[in-house]
Amino acid sequence: MRLNTSQTLALNLDSHIVIDAGAGTGKTSTIIERVIEHYLTEDQRATRILPVPERPADLSGGMLSATPSERVDLRDWGGLLPGEVVLITFTNRASDEIKDRLRKKILSLRYGSMGIGDEIQTDPRIRDPGFVEQLLTLLDDAPIGTIDSFLNRLTSPYKWKLDNSLSRGNISDTGRILITEQAMKTIWRLSSAPSRIGDAVDAGIPGNIATQVIEARDRLSVLYPNHWYAKKVLSSLVANSVFLDEASRKIMDENGMVDPALIRTMLLEEIEEEIIHEHARNTHHLIGMICELIKENLNHLEIKKGRGWGADTRVACLNSLNESGPPKDTWKALVWLSQIFNCIVTQASLFEKKGMTFFPHDHFPVDSWEAGVNRPSQISDKSLKKEYQDKFREIKDGLIQLWNGPQNSFLLHFVRTSIFLSDSRPHQAPEDWIRSSEPLPVPIPVRLDSDPSGFHYSMDAEVSNLQDLYLLKLGFKGIIDKIKETEESHDFDDIQRFAGDLLLANCPEACRSFYPDSVQKALDSLDKDQEWRDDHIHSALRIISEIESSQEKTHEYYTGITAVRRDLEERLSILKSIRRRYRAFIVDEAQDNSPLQWRILSRLWGEREIDDGEKPPPDTPWQPTICYVGDVKQSIYAFRQAEVSGFRKFANTLMSINDHEFTTVRELTRKPALRRESESRNPRNSSALTITKGTEYSKDAGRHLAKWIPFDAPEIGNISTPVHANEVKNRKRGLITLSVNYRTSGGMIRAMNEWWEDIFSSKYNDIPGADYYASSQALSPCDEKFHSRGSIEWICPVNSEIEGNPSTDLDEPIDPFGSSKRDQLERQALLIALRIKSLIDGSPSRVISERGWKNLDSEDPIEPNDIMILLPTRPRIREAIVRQLRNLEIPVQLDQEGGLLERPIVHSLNGLLQLVANPTSIHYATWVSRSPIIGMNDENIQNFSREAEEGEDLLQKLAKFSTNSRQKSLIERWCSLSEQSRIIDILEETLEFSDLLTSYHEDSSRQEADQFVEVVREISSEAGGDPIVIADSIREIMESNPEKMESKNIPAGNSVRMMTIHSAKGLEAKVVIIADLFSKRQTNMSNDHLNRLIVTPEIFAGKPNPWPSQGSPYSAIWSHAAMLHKSRKIAEARRLLYVGATRAEEKLILVGSSGATHTESVSNVLSTRIPWITGKDNYYEDKPQLGQMWLRSLAMGSVRRSEENSPWIPPHEESNEVLLEPGNLIENAFLGSSNELGMAIFHHPNCFPDTEWEKQVTTIKNKIKNIAAISSSGSNESQRSNIRKDASVRVRVSPSNLTDFQDCSRRHWLETRGGMKPQAISESTEVIKIDGEQNKFNKAVFGTIFHRILEIGIGNPGAGKDGPSTPLLNSWTTRRPNLIHEEEIHDIVFQEYLPPGSNKEKIARLAKIMASRINSGVLGQMISGHTIDGHTLEGLRTEYPFNISLPLDTEGIVQTRWTPDGNQQLSISETPIVETSGIIDLILCTKTVEGESTIRAVDLKTEEAQRIEDQKYTGLLESIGSQTLSPVCYSEEEILNKHRMQLALYHKALKETEQSKKNLGLPYRKVLPPAILIGVTGRIVEFPKEMMEKSLTELDELLERSVIMATKEELSISDFPRLTQKESKICESCPFNRGDMPFCGPNSD
Repeated sequence: MRLNTSQTLALNLDSHIVIDAGAGTGKTSTIIERVIEHYLTEDQRATRILPVPERPADLSGGMLSATPSERVDLRDWGGLLPGEVVLITFTNRASDEIKDRLRKKILSLRYGSMGIGDEIQTDPRIRDPGFVEQLLTLLDDAPIGTIDSFLNRLTSPYKWKLDNSLSRGNISDTGRILITEQAMKTIWRLSSAPSRIGDAVDAGIPGNIATQVIEARDRLSVLYPNHWYAKKVLSSLVANSVFLDEASRKIMDENGMVDPALIRTMLLEEIEEEIIHEHARNTHHLIGMICELIKENLNHLEIKKGRGWGADTRVACLNSLNESGPPKDTWKALVWLSQIFNCIVTQASLFEKKGMTFFPHDHFPVDSWEAGVNRPSQISDKSLKKEYQDKFREIKDGLIQLWNGPQNSFLLHFVRTSIFLSDSRPHQAPEDWIRSSEPLPVPIPVRLDSDPSGFHYSMDAEVSNLQDLYLLKLGFKGIIDKIKETEESHDFDDIQRFAGDLLLANCPEACRSFYPDSVQKALDSLDKDQEWRDDHIHSALRIISEIESSQEKTHEYYTGITAVRRDLEERLSILKSIRRRYRAFIVDEAQDNSPLQWRILSRLWGEREIDDGEKPPPDTPWQPTICYVGDVKQSIYAFRQAEVSGFRKFANTLMSINDHEFTTVRELTRKPALRRESESRNPRNSSALTITKGTEYSKDAGRHLAKWIPFDAPEIGNISTPVHANEVKNRKRGLITLSVNYRTSGGMIRAMNEWWEDIFSSKYNDIPGADYYASSQALSPCDEKFHSRGSIEWICPVNSEIEGNPSTDLDEPIDPFGSSKRDQLERQALLIALRIKSLIDGSPSRVISERGWKNLDSEDPIEPNDIMILLPTRPRIREAIVRQLRNLEIPVQLDQEGGLLERPIVHSLNGLLQLVANPTSIHYATWVSRSPIIGMNDENIQNFSREAEEGEDLLQKLAKFSTNSRQKSLIERWCSLSEQSRIIDILEETLEFSDLLTSYHEDSSRQEADQFVEVVREISSEAGGDPIVIADSIREIMESNPEKMESKNIPAGNSVRMMTIHSAKGLEAKVVIIADLFSKRQTNMSNDHLNRLIVTPEIFAGKPNPWPSQGSPYSAIWSHAAMLHKSRKIAEARRLLYVGATRAEEKLILVGSSGATHTESVSNVLSTRIPWITGKDNYYEDKPQLGQMWLRSLAMGSVRRSEENSPWIPPHEESNEVLLEPGNLIENAFLGSSNELGMAIFHHPNCFPDTEWEKQVTTIKNKIKNIAAISSSGSNESQRSNIRKDASVRVRVSPSNLTDFQDCSRRHWLETRGGMKPQAISESTEVIKIDGEQNKFNKAVFGTIFHRILEIGIGNPGAGKDGPSTPLLNSWTTRRPNLIHEEEIHDIVFQEYLPPGSNKEKIARLAKIMASRINSGVLGQMISGHTIDGHTLEGLRTEYPFNISLPLDTEGIVQTRWTPDGNQQLSISETPIVETSGIIDLILCTKTVEGESTIRAVDLKTEEAQRIEDQKYTGLLESIGSQTLSPVCYSEEEILNKHRMQLALYHKALKETEQSKKNLGLPYRKVLPPAILIGVTGRIVEFPKEMMEKSLTELDELLERSVIMATKEELSISDFPRLTQKESKICESCPFNRGDMPFCGPNSD
């Protein structure tokens, strides 16, 4: 690719670079080229100043085809390897695209003189032909992906350090919803009684705040008494946790308490304080003039002559405030202003949006607070009165101009906020003076006698509310974490938290239990402005040193402070070693990073590990080379907690660091210099090896071959213009702007540039100085598209109504423009479908003109997949568009269609699910009856309801009302399956045998149904298979937020694509249609008010409503948060319009119209309204629509260009109505300075005369006929076919639970067919107790540890001089010492498996004793080379994997399935085969004194490990010291019996292996009976012969039952009765008979 000037500057590898990439400017291509240059450039910033990380010497030979001589020694390669360059993308789709393009780019590289061809790029830096293949191999494992995938990869090797060693994986979307709902129930159900606070801790609320959380919950339940509102608040708190944490950092002190002073500071951050002081000074000047005027005329205004004014009057207060003057403190100045307003402004207008009323009737306000002087009318001298009034009014006008102008509403907001939050009454106000709003008492009373709207929340109440919200969030999060810990799962939020812990962005959670509080506080004090620095870690280490130096403190804080130091230093070392791996970072779509993501990424940019002999670290805050790419104008993911201001903040930091490095890091400027003052190095051409083909010099005059690019170099070609001085400055400092657009036609680009100039104008910035507003950027079309005009169209449906009623004829389609109720969405949908139809067909279109119709030139037909419909949101219009497109037989693909539970087919299935769970509910029975599954009419439903009795099973009753025998059979099948809790089978068979898919026959409906069944399957797996639990879970999701669970359709082939603008990010299409531009959804605040919680990066606030039926008190914090949130929302809406419009390549169609749009019947023109008054500089509409923004930009563009004849400018200054003549706008639509582009405006279906949509639309009557045809086409009779004969059916069996399954067939069914996890419900984890203490892992963990010790530590005496009697692999006979007793081996295993916080010393003692006893036993003697019972060890293998297939001798397994017409045989398997695999702990190969070769399976068991130090030998310890292989005590017989099936399988596996050798004529070994290695005694106990034979028989029976379990269609739990009381001992160890809620057990008879 030939890069333009800006793109080449962005290849600068010697500075940190931020790329401001406008839409379509080739940022992805630039990223690809930058990555390649990092790989190939051997002299760059990263290689000069950073040490080389650990590298592979070579790659596995089997992975490469190149010979070793053709490869590079990777340790010596001078450039960066793929594993050293981190590339973060925003989506997986973007990651896949970049990886694919990188592969293709690398594949195109060849050695040779520098040159770029169509498919091959030659480069002299590729010196070895195998290097390309090496790069491709390394690329597969390169850190390229989303930040979540990168952080998951980063943290995975360190789970042992993050207290996450037991997590089994990431939870699904459904699982996440269920966990949230479960936590919601838990937190509201916890008792408030102090004696029950332990329940809160057990639920997961941190113990140190459990009491405060419960108290906060109880207080908030008063403020949000409606449970639905309380759930909304809680859900929003968790969903916006990143923003909430950011906001809390600004208003909370170091102890985690909300601080009023910090709230005031936070409020003032939004405004320049000098503006407040300036207005205070001006106000002081004006009231000073008022006071002087009153004093000059006091003898005429005194109420009582000679007494002046009273001390408790308004004028006295005003004079006192005048004399004191405005305070220097900004907040106090606001309070001073608020007290002045209380004196001189009417209470009714004090909070009016339209402005305050100063000095009504030229006098002080009149109420219980006396003025102190008479009205001017009391002045008897007329001339004096007039003079007084004139001067007074002149001063009053100054106050009005100062405060009531629209430009001052923002400042006034802060003054009013201070009124509520200061609660300071004017000193001179009488006690009985009632303000317009009084503060509510704290705590909030349960009842209020007065109107709540006359009250407000004081600062104390606001602080309490914020503190409670934050506490509730902490408690709720703790409960969620506990649930995830119990379920051994995590989500992406946890991964980010783990990453923060790993990178020491805060005190790791795993350390909070043993780090001193002061150390934790230090680690939690990361500098938010320099998050890459480690100052907080060094501060923590200094605190540790201080504790160590003070014996008293050491005892007081923590006796193991040395362990704390060691742990923290180890974590810091890990952090530095991680940083060392990466030498360059590229962050794509950086404008959509959240604050937390910025923080975590920047933690990787600090000081790295430096080995001895390496150069000292460079003097720079950011050690790796950083590049991030983004565009503020395309930041549209605030709902994902993306913070656009982070991009600007880090851009400023980046430029400052570049300035610093240029002056201080000499390695960058030493010869050969990497950086110069006025030029940027082009790494492509800077290598000493660079040789360029002569033909390259003929292209672009060889400009692309320059080694250095001047920072003031312009773009070349049609777009060549001088570079602005400010851009040159930015380029020097590392900010590169890409402005050449490669996507969109030139004419469209030039027109849209005019729009953005107004849409992103600073005059619309509600919050002056806020850093989340975008600025306009003029894009230039590339040379290839410079002269291409493209086209812009407006589908502008008229909104006029036609009187009359719609036709009742079912053969006629419904005309949205006909005589029916006006439906703007239906009109848009129809016109969109008609326009798409005309584009696909290439049929003509027309627009109205004064002379009738004006025909437009026909266009070449286009493919459906070249058209993309974008929606600002997914409201009802999506359904309308899909319906109209399908009416015209236009294929459409929907991306993430919204709430799955809201889809029609899913609605029917959900009704069936609810009825199965609640069979006595008439509501659910009616739901199913009316659905297409049953299809009752109203009369049948009434009869059914009338006959239904209370408590009757209505599922069974439905069968009596069925319409045919097949439907009756299906309902009876439901009843049968529901008794077995087979919900999945009910849903799947309903889809197959009911009329549901006939009614909803679209492919998308089948996909949605399958998704719903999968959701039910996930819930069943997560929460158990009980239908009531599943149905309740689905219902709770529906009630809380049904759109959480999205429907996703697999796209058809050549289809029109329809999606939200958010989903279209990064995509493009020839034709882009933006629908519903005049919807208010983008900027309204109704949902936020409904949720009663707003969270922004600046602040979070709730909107309490303690007395819903009476009204709400005023909250100043909520008002401030709402103002900020609305401002952010409108700013993002503007960016949303930009993203949508810039997806278009050749045609952009905007859709929608204002409510007043109509045609003028006389002149045949289109009348519409341009929003707001064009003659004004500013407008203050609360909820501007995207369409209004666009129309406004057209009008303001014409004003800016002085286009007097522009139709977009209203004819009168105070008017906003314009008359458009579409026929004239075809040639010139006044869309830009060149006036090169017209605009087609389609307002009615008649604009598409050849489409004849009325004939193509499928009418209601025809739809009914089609459904009937589809239904009849699939015969309702069972289609019998020949029964398939299968040679075999294969069934997999796990060896772990074989004995349990053999002892209890019911448990076998529960764990296989029932899908139950072998876990007790609400059972505490059993732990090992040592010396009366609880060691923080269970027996299973100890077993795992010792298995690992045996695996890596066991010795091998080797096969002797003569070798093995029967051949063995070398790995079996390699001689090695026995190390199972060595502490070094133990430490390695502990580091790998020992959970944090465990008592390592005591656990190590247990392991050491066990190893010693094994060494003293038979196994230890054999390892030492001794002959035992005539057997000498020849070889051994630990962790031996086996995989065997066992054919069963049966009469055959018949496969059937249920149908409404009876069971249908599908196949018969004559020889079922059981496949099983596993790992045998230890295989011993021996030879006897007679020379016979033998082999034996040995299974290690660590039962009773907690008793290994007992002095009293009972249980397994009874046999300690015995050398015989036979069991010598009851406990040994019991343990053999317990594991008999597993041992029998191991024996069978070895027999199969050795028999295969024998059959092939190979040497084989005799298989000895299996044995158990009992860890607590060190004994090997062999399986007795009788027990062995019996177990093998049982094994065959069990395997046959396993086949039946897996293959038999109808198999109910009732077929497997409970065990008898005689067999009840087996039940004692069964998980289904333990815990708080046992649901199985022995028969009570």
